[in-house]
Amino acid sequence: MSLRLTRRIRFTKKDERVLYASVSAMPETPATRSTDSTVDVAVRPLTEANDSANRLKPTYVVEAGKLLSSSRPKELWAFRELFLLLVKRDFVAAYKQTVLGPLWFFVQPFLASLVFMVVFGQIARLPTTELPALVFYMSGIIAWNFFANCLTQVSYTFLASGALFRKIYFPRLIVPLSQVSMNLLNFFAQLLVLFAVIAVYELGGRKIEIGPKIFALPGIVLAMGLLALGLGCLIASATVKYRDLNMVVGYTVNLWMFGSFVIYPRSMVPDNLQWLMNLNPMASLIECYRSSLFGTEHAQTQPALIAVAMIAVVLVAGIWCFIAAEGTFTDSI
Repeated sequence: MSLRLTRRIRFTKKDERVLYASVSAMPETPATRSTDSTVDVAVRPLTEANDSANRLKPTYVVEAGKLLSSSRPKELWAFRELFLLLVKRDFVAAYKQTVLGPLWFFVQPFLASLVFMVVFGQIARLPTTELPALVFYMSGIIAWNFFANCLTQVSYTFLASGALFRKIYFPRLIVPLSQVSMNLLNFFAQLLVLFAVIAVYELGGRKIEIGPKIFALPGIVLAMGLLALGLGCLIASATVKYRDLNMVVGYTVNLWMFGSFVIYPRSMVPDNLQWLMNLNPMASLIECYRSSLFGTEHAQTQPALIAVAMIAVVLVAGIWCFIAAEGTFTDSI
C-alpha cells in the first residue's frame, strides 16, 4: 500500500464559493501511477473562509502613527531584549582583541589626568579648588568622556547602523539608547577608579569629604546622558543630508570641553563672561557633578535651571527629528 503526499490548492472566484482541491505534490512515475485518479474537492462558503481568515491575526503590526505617540514607549519595551543585546555587543566589541581588555576603562582616565596635571597644573598653574590636582582632573575627565562618547556615537547612528536598519524592522531609537547605556556602564566603572584614588589620598593623610550630596549624582549623570541623546539625535537626523556634520562633531566636542569647567573652576572665569558660561548646560552640569561628589564647588541655582530647560527642549526636539528622519534616511544614505 503506497501513500501519496498531497497539497491543498485554493481556487477562488469573486463573490462565489471557495474550492479546495487535494492534488499530488510529487510527480508520479509509471511505477507508482495509479489507475484510480481521483480529485477530492471540498466546497466551503466564502463567509466561512473569511471568518477563519479574520481569526488568524498577525502577532505584530507595523503602522504609521504620530510622532512621539503613546505607542512608542510600549514598542521600546517590547524590544527590550534587543536593547540588552545591543548594549552587550557594544560593550564587548569596544575592547575585543585588545591586550588590556576592560582594563582600558581604568587606564584611560588615569593617564589623561596625569597629562592634565603636567600641562594645566604645573605649566599653566590653573587652580583646582581644595581638591588634589589628580582628583580634580580625573573627576572632570570621567564626566566629560561619558558625555562626549554618548554624543559622538549617537550622532553616527544612521551611518553606522544603516545596514542593520535596512534588513529588519525594530524601533530605531533603541540604538541610541543602547549606546548611552553602554557608556553609562563605562562611567560607573571609571568612577570606581576615582574612588580608589580618593582612598589612596585618605590613607596618605589628605582628607577628601564625600557628603550626602552624592545621592544627587545619578540624576546629574542622567541629565548629561539625556543632553547627549538629544543633541546626538539632532545631529544624526541632519547627517542624513549633510555629511559635513560628521567632521565637525569631534572637533566641536574637543573645543566644548575647554568651556565646561573640566580643567578649571568657575572662579577662574571673569565676571563679564559669566553669562556666557550660564548658557553652556555642560558647564553647569560639571559644576553640579563635582558639588555632589566633594562639595568644594557650590552649584548656582540659575545656571542649573537654565541647563534643565535647555536639556528638555533639546531632548524633545532631538527625538522628534530622529523619528521623522528614520523613515526616509535610506533614500539619502
